[in-house]
Amino acid sequence: MRDVFYTLLILWVVMQIYKSFKSSPRKPQAPPQKRPGDVTVENPQHKSTSKDDGRGDYVDYEEVKD
Repeated sequence: MRDVFYTLLILWVVMQIYKSFKSSPRKPQAPPQKRPGDVTVENPQHKSTSKDDGRGDYVDYEEVKD
């Protein structure tokens, strides 16, 4: 009989803890405040419309022997 009571007690405690985590609202984190002198880097996410893919022109390799 005592084992049943302890089992029910443990289950009740676990359910209370679960409900407290489930019901607690979480605040969204605000972006950090910018202070004078801070450096920010912005990276635009647009694609270039030119045909240049950034690899440059192909140059033939010619081996030179001494």
